Amino acid sequence: MGRLLFFTTSGVVLLVMALAPWAVPLREFDGTGYLLNPMGTINLGRLSLPEGLSFPWLGPFFGVWVALVLAASIAFLTPNPQTRAHLLYALGGLGIALFVVGALLFYQAVGSANEAALAAGARRPPLRRFALSLGMYAGLFYALFLLLLARMQLPGGLAFLVRMRGVVVPLVSLLLAVVVGAAVVALLRPGLGTQGMEGLGLRELVASKLDLVTYTFQILFSPLLSLPGLFNSLAFATPLIFTGLAVAFGFRAGMFNIGAPGQLTIGALFAMLVGVYLPLPGFLLLPSAILAAALGGALWGGIVGWLKARFGANEVINTIMMNYIAASVLLFMLAANEYRFFGQTVRLPFKAEGFEGRSEEMQEGARIPLMIDILAPGGTFSWALPTAVAAGLLTYYALRRADLGQRLLVAGAATLLGFGLGGLLPGFPVTISSALASQLLNGSFLIAVAALLFYNFYLFRSAGGYELRATGLAPRAAEYAGVNLRRKMVVAMLISGALAGLAATHYVLGAGMDGTYRLKTAIPSSVGFDGIAVALMGQNTPIGIFLSATLFGVLLAGGVSLNAQLGISNQIIQVLQALIILFIAVGGLLPRYFTDPLRAAQVEPEAKAEQEARQAQRATL
Repeated sequence: MGRLLFFTTSGVVLLVMALAPWAVPLREFDGTGYLLNPMGTINLGRLSLPEGLSFPWLGPFFGVWVALVLAASIAFLTPNPQTRAHLLYALGGLGIALFVVGALLFYQAVGSANEAALAAGARRPPLRRFALSLGMYAGLFYALFLLLLARMQLPGGLAFLVRMRGVVVPLVSLLLAVVVGAAVVALLRPGLGTQGMEGLGLRELVASKLDLVTYTFQILFSPLLSLPGLFNSLAFATPLIFTGLAVAFGFRAGMFNIGAPGQLTIGALFAMLVGVYLPLPGFLLLPSAILAAALGGALWGGIVGWLKARFGANEVINTIMMNYIAASVLLFMLAANEYRFFGQTVRLPFKAEGFEGRSEEMQEGARIPLMIDILAPGGTFSWALPTAVAAGLLTYYALRRADLGQRLLVAGAATLLGFGLGGLLPGFPVTISSALASQLLNGSFLIAVAALLFYNFYLFRSAGGYELRATGLAPRAAEYAGVNLRRKMVVAMLISGALAGLAATHYVLGAGMDGTYRLKTAIPSSVGFDGIAVALMGQNTPIGIFLSATLFGVLLAGGVSLNAQLGISNQIIQVLQALIILFIAVGGLLPRYFTDPLRAAQVEPEAKAEQEARQAQRATL
């Protein structure tokens, strides 16, 4: 990093810390807050704190941060890289310690004020909506920045970052998207507490805007702080995992599958036909309905793969057209019961009675239970799922010397056995709040986790997956090595479509749309397009897809609260998704060695050569 960029970053951090609120001990529902700043409090809403509550440490803390930034600037000018790295490491650690101490002082003061009020007879705590704010977070981010910069001063620092480019590019893209999204919110919305007020100074206006931006993103990420919010986020994330895997699988095979909406729709139709009409016992009905969803998606994707392999038809155009056909088929089956063809009336049995386009309810045996009912059926914690996970993992790693197929087979059997045995163990009663019980996260989340494992093991641990990846990276070389490209195209689209079709299990078999076990014409098939963003941000890796889908799930869940509390449209989520895709497409505006594999491969030997040259120079001295 150049000196100009470092000093500019340090100056911006000090400016933000001087102008932004550091903490908000009291906030109204409309967002107006009592803002704490080292230069003086800002109280646009004329709010009052409990008697005796004060924060005299803010001023000295700001002075310490100014000294830390100045010390970091001096350390950065140190000519010796080793000394420079050690100094920056020490200052970064000190910054993190300062943040922790400041957070503890703030929360301890607020907690003491609430306890005193309750002891004095108050019916509820006077301070219930309190949080740290941008000034404190700016110090934390600067400390983390110093730690990263310190690592860059040591030999192999750049190579370390380049090896982590699968994480660096999405994180930088997310950070840039948040910055641009924050600028959009600040430009379009008035500062919190400034509506109808005149004669405000520049300091108050800037602080209120920064508070608006901070509070907006605090609400967006607030689902992470509560169990109901986390369940709600995972409910949004579950279909995104499926569609993200579907898109990523196509990418890995060199095909652009944007037909996940249509594949999801056909998968939903197949699952509905089995779940409503197939006369099977319960222990067979649910697996059959799940397989039907995968089969429907595979059929719809396989058609595109066959057209590509047989006629060279472009899969992008075909998948787009197949999306429209799938939507029309869904409307045909559920929009009405009677149609006239050539003067004859044809009656279909699929639409339920009523004006709404929906199917009959799934049979009891075809319903996927809610996750809360799996974890704590009847209000009693069950050891079935934890025991199953532990048994599967322990068995898999215990057989690390065995063949992969054998390991997976035995681990799968151990998982099923662990689930059965765990269900026999005595549980303990748990209290389930109404907010948690109402969340629509269901067992299809476990199917999504299984799909992630399949994606990982098939693509990266099997010969067929290796051939698929080789087909995507270098089709001519793969064909020269004996790979049947046409067959791989069909297989890739079959599996990709099956993964997208499984997303229907969340909506149809798991009641993930509105709590009813039906297929509706309003099924949100647009999550198939959102899977493109998930796959791109996740860099087509299983852990990346899971994390990016969870992130989007958190934002979608937080967007509902954002609209309710601040009146900000949840369309801001779509803006953030679009910005993330945009910045990933341009590589996070990072140098080429983060985006070009050939250039990245040169960084490692260059770093090694540099390290050897330094060692040789030391030896001569």
